[in-house]
Amino acid sequence: MENSKKSFSSLIQAFCSAILCISCFLPWLNLTSPNESLRGHFSLINMPVQTVSEAGITNTFPPSSTVFDYYTVLLYVILFFVFANIFIQLIKKDTLFTCYSCLLPTFFSYLFWTRIADCGNIECAGIGLYLANIFGTIAIVTAWTELGKNDQIHKGLFRFCRIWSITSVILPFLLIPFGSIFKMQISETHIIYQVIFIFMILCTLFWALGITQIPFLIYASIINSFSRKKLMMG
Repeated sequence: MENSKKSFSSLIQAFCSAILCISCFLPWLNLTSPNESLRGHFSLINMPVQTVSEAGITNTFPPSSTVFDYYTVLLYVILFFVFANIFIQLIKKDTLFTCYSCLLPTFFSYLFWTRIADCGNIECAGIGLYLANIFGTIAIVTAWTELGKNDQIHKGLFRFCRIWSITSVILPFLLIPFGSIFKMQISETHIIYQVIFIFMILCTLFWALGITQIPFLIYASIINSFSRKKLMMG
């Protein structure tokens, strides 16, 4: 019975991971207003950047051979792990992999609503954004539910995750000195700039995962509490 429940849970995670992966290639942003300098339907992969000037907020495509190329590569790497999770859940049923492979794109999808707010119109939100919100959340909640039910087995993992989250809270204060480097007049092609930029990206990923997992750690603790009460009553 327990194996049957776990198999069903893994199927849900695999299905949701597939939809999440597809959603990142579907429109997240619809710019159709004639007042926009750039109009069209944009997915997470080909998303224009926002520039702020006296005229207001403008959507433009970033020039090639700039730091934005790193973001594109990074997005494809993140989506590769989401895609890989489909097969991992069907073969190995590794719940932990779902937690972290789906966490960042789902986090991006919720954070992206601030971009929709800048448009001033809910119709700017594309179908891909809704799918990422819904199915990314279902995948992660299902995974953390399984982990929460087996708290004793994953006790070391939860301890590590708590330390990770606490470190993520104080990390921005530790990185303040690096901010002054980006204010210096250094070319983007300079090796020092590139090394520090990659380091900051890695730190940002570490921070984003650590902060985003906090509500799910709380959720897993609640699930574990209910599971223990159920066992005691049984």
